[in-house]
Amino acid sequence: MPIHEASEPALPDLAPAARTSLTEAVAGQLAEAIIERDLGPGARLPAERDMAKRLRVSRIVVREALGRLAQRGLVEVRPGVGTFVARLQSTSVTDPLRLYIRRHQISHAHVFDVRHALEPAIAAAASTNASDGHLAAMASNLERTFALVAAIDQRDDAVEAFAWTDLEFHQLLATASGNPLFPLLLAPLIDRLLEVRRVGVRLPGAAQQAAHGHQAVFDALAARDPDTAARRMTEHLQAVQSWLPEPITTTTWQRAGDRRHHEEAP
Repeated sequence: MPIHEASEPALPDLAPAARTSLTEAVAGQLAEAIIERDLGPGARLPAERDMAKRLRVSRIVVREALGRLAQRGLVEVRPGVGTFVARLQSTSVTDPLRLYIRRHQISHAHVFDVRHALEPAIAAAASTNASDGHLAAMASNLERTFALVAAIDQRDDAVEAFAWTDLEFHQLLATASGNPLFPLLLAPLIDRLLEVRRVGVRLPGAAQQAAHGHQAVFDALAARDPDTAARRMTEHLQAVQSWLPEPITTTTWQRAGDRRHHEEAP
């Protein structure tokens, strides 16, 4: 296919490479200083003039570096007041991965590979670390889930409500694991599959199957049985894979899991 020269530059506002590299270097140095000194939210940074002098760069470079840190959620720039350390939000971590998955059209199969690596471990951890409050929240979620299953054919909004309630169960489970990284890693992956829920729930028996899969995981959690919790989650994910519009091949984790269960069998 012939390559046609664009009539205008695709990115006309690109800064010179050297300037960009210097700005990024300063941004990285400032971020490291904030982290190493354990500066909490609300801590005020030195004035741009002072930072420029200490870093031996221009105030423009410092201002651009602070702008990048503000975009990443690390600082808050208040014009006429100063620059302050911001309270880092979870979206600062999850949104870039969510955008990457959508922008690069990561397949459902690849997302499921990652979910299989994460969610059985999440379920096992939650069976050990979940508090009574966590279990109560998941029990409430399951009540709403089964109520929505019964209403799928009767309420126009039941499909959307079921999809989000299904999503909530996995988020509650990740929180109950006691590992703060699990919710951050899982959130953008589950959001990618929200469309699968919306389509799959309309398949005959799919909503009920998913609800019973969640119930099986919850029962293992309530029994404080990490091995069963992990196994039930794997079974649930495998069942949901049948909703996908694209073929799923047998991957390494499936072969390893089948082999492990065979070796453990009496």
